[in-house]
Amino acid sequence: MQVEADVIIAGAGLAGLLTLQQLSAQHPDWTFILLEREARWGGRLRPTLRDEGSWSCGQQAVSSALFDHVVQAMGGEAAPWARPLRSIGVLAGQKVSEVAIRELMDAPMARALGGAAAVKDWPQVAQLLRDGCVLGEEQSFSQAWKGDKKSAAVVVLEHLAHLWGLPELGPGSLRTLSAGARAMQEGLWTARWDQVWEPLLAELRNHDRLRLECRAQIMAAKQQDRLWTLATTRGTFTAPRLVVAQSPWEAIAWLPKELWPSKLLAITGKTKPVSLVILSAELANETPEQPDLLLVPAEETQVILSGRSICYQATLHYELTVQAPTVVKAVKRLKRARKKLETVRPDLMASGEHIALLPVGWAHTASPQEHRWFDKLELANLQDETLVFCGDAYGPHAEGDRNLIESVQTVITSFGKA
Repeated sequence: MQVEADVIIAGAGLAGLLTLQQLSAQHPDWTFILLEREARWGGRLRPTLRDEGSWSCGQQAVSSALFDHVVQAMGGEAAPWARPLRSIGVLAGQKVSEVAIRELMDAPMARALGGAAAVKDWPQVAQLLRDGCVLGEEQSFSQAWKGDKKSAAVVVLEHLAHLWGLPELGPGSLRTLSAGARAMQEGLWTARWDQVWEPLLAELRNHDRLRLECRAQIMAAKQQDRLWTLATTRGTFTAPRLVVAQSPWEAIAWLPKELWPSKLLAITGKTKPVSLVILSAELANETPEQPDLLLVPAEETQVILSGRSICYQATLHYELTVQAPTVVKAVKRLKRARKKLETVRPDLMASGEHIALLPVGWAHTASPQEHRWFDKLELANLQDETLVFCGDAYGPHAEGDRNLIESVQTVITSFGKA
């Protein structure tokens, strides 16, 4: 079976969906093929829907900047389908302490995670994060921190660093730390994102402008006579334009190296993203009185709650296989964290267990030395009229949401020339 369209979008996450929305609006005569390797579209924002084989990845929140961009893309109307994250819970012993997100960089957060001893040095830690750009974005935390390396406040920051996508605090990028703290203070938004995009997808399908294929793993791609042909587990698809809405570390498996922009190919070979190990389950009911995020410091585990989805996650250096020793150890931590939390909070007892490794859980690199490769990226030079790239990995910013917004905009501009 071979299906033709005007555009193939490889990846049905937020970058792919935003690209589809804007291209379909600007080019009402174009048809689209949207390919997604998972059981359901939505990427890392997808919900847990067990009857559809969909399991949450835990990454349910976006920055205020990206949220505003999505609202604007959807017509600028009010968004009753979304709400800001309100609080973080900390499980210590037999108690869950709750701290408002707005107090993330204040004494209550330090006390909840590290006790009274952490409060003393916390203002120095918070100031370092606020001044991260001024002090030198290419520094690691250990290079920038001049205080006591064993301070309880440093231990607090290490737990928050996992939440922001850094496996280790000391060698981790100060740029990434500062970006994570800034994003949370500016506000994070969560939603049932599938309900946001379903009307658009339904409308395009009703008008025969969209073919959406899930469980479509791309095996190979080639370009001949300015026509792209993608072979997938769901068939063969062709189009004159290809949007790569996957990270470069994922797309390198099927997009021939000779077709990549040279700088982007160099980055893919010289840098590594950050992985996530996740354990997803489903709550019997939505529990309104609960923190949006939970930390289990004893197990170095973060817990994300959204609707009826509960997701335990551990942040790791780049891993490709679930058999890797670090992944096996992480799974054990996640299971212990689940047991501890359900003992203290029986209302968060969940059914089902889906364990997965996301090799590209966070698209940014944890290494400050590797940031220089991303700084060389000039988005406009990555795109042409037939092959474009978008997503949180494509850009110089530690804030993946900024990269996503800007890269989608350059896609629209590049295809606008067609």
